[in-house]
Amino acid sequence: MRITIINVCGRLSSDGSRLISALLKRAGHQVRTVFLARQSPLAYESRELEPLGEILRESDLVMVAVYSTYAIRAVQVTEFVHKTRRDIKVIWGGPHCISVPELALRHADGVCFAEGDQAIVDFVNKVETGTQYLDTPNMGFRVEGSIIINQVLPPFSALDTLPYYDYDLDQQFLLDNGLLQMTKERLIERHAHYPFKNPILYYVTSRGCPHNCSYCNNCRYVKMFGHNSIRYYSVDRVINELEYTLRQLDFFSIIGFADDDFFTRPINILEDFAKKYKRRIGLPFGIAISANTFSKQKLELLLDSGLKLVQMGIQSGSQNVIENIYNRKVKISKTKEVIDQISDYTYSRKLRILLDFIIDNPYESRDDIIKTYQYIVGLPPSTGLNLFHLAFFPGTPIYARALNDGIIEPYSEQTFRFYTKGKIRYQRNYETFLVLAASYLRCNTKFGRKIPRLIFSAAGTRFARSIASVVPHSFFELISGIIH
Repeated sequence: MRITIINVCGRLSSDGSRLISALLKRAGHQVRTVFLARQSPLAYESRELEPLGEILRESDLVMVAVYSTYAIRAVQVTEFVHKTRRDIKVIWGGPHCISVPELALRHADGVCFAEGDQAIVDFVNKVETGTQYLDTPNMGFRVEGSIIINQVLPPFSALDTLPYYDYDLDQQFLLDNGLLQMTKERLIERHAHYPFKNPILYYVTSRGCPHNCSYCNNCRYVKMFGHNSIRYYSVDRVINELEYTLRQLDFFSIIGFADDDFFTRPINILEDFAKKYKRRIGLPFGIAISANTFSKQKLELLLDSGLKLVQMGIQSGSQNVIENIYNRKVKISKTKEVIDQISDYTYSRKLRILLDFIIDNPYESRDDIIKTYQYIVGLPPSTGLNLFHLAFFPGTPIYARALNDGIIEPYSEQTFRFYTKGKIRYQRNYETFLVLAASYLRCNTKFGRKIPRLIFSAAGTRFARSIASVVPHSFFELISGIIH
């Protein structure tokens, strides 16, 4: 069967649709993938989608990998396909669809709303042979106005049996000012990501997360499966696939392990990984960790094998926000302790620390925000920061809460916010301005690192805040927009 996969993410995806493509190719199907990989504007003009017509003429089925931030693109693509080829179906999958199939089925003919490893090949085979497919597990369908939602299979655990991600550039295209053949040069350009600005190969070696945060996709999996399921690729499988991929794409200079928490593995597994990675791969790499799983022994093992960046989620300097709004079972005191331990290696081993915070949360008080500011001010000057806007993803508890409280409007693709950049919506105040200013000055500029901490501390005092309270919020909104 001839299948076209369209990935609407603003960056070139390193997994997800590439895995689905590999699964379908292994089953004997022909697959072409089109990436709509530009970060802005979010929507495409109608004329920009017209080059897809030549791909669709040779397609029997279309699948769309959907991310909530870019859901408007998925709608545009689906409408274009239905208009251009009324005889073929459009199936949605991806992070946007997890556990909320009804939203996708407003537009698509079908949706994969759970893990697709065990379902998607079976579904395509049934479509190809004309077999009844409406009972395919992990999937839902819209048929003559009716919605069918099927059972959810248990978490897929045989990860080593999966094929390698598909990087066959001959069958991959980029839709950006025309339909462009994917090349190494285009991959290099669009994989040179922050924070290194060099081509980074992102690779996921596990599934699942130890947390159940109220804003995250993982909580939707937990609700679906009934428990928190963490599964791993074996060390040999990870090393073998990296070797294979790097032989094809020898321009990657850094590996970004995109697991939610790389340190959930036991020490003996990390030791095995460290030895084999250093001997057979040898590239610098970065990982994400949690303060709850951190240990100095694990860190030192990976430092010797090329670890250059550690990313950790803090989210807020307020314990109240972390526990009662985000449902994160992590103590602020613990995160500070871990940062202190990691900081010992920033100069001796040139290890970088990157911390994640969530801003513009309508459930935070100004006192909560100032605690985040104080946390940032107290960080070592070399610490890097990511400030993410709180995004309300359908199916998450915080989405339901905000909807019930009238903070957000009912689901609309046009209203999804970009979680890294954009205007402040909910917290246009002095305290949020301080967080943005501290991030920009103290952690991202040489000048800011020379400013005495006393000055930053003075800016966050109740006296300074009381003076700032008479300044119109529009002023802080304007300044925040300039520095963020």
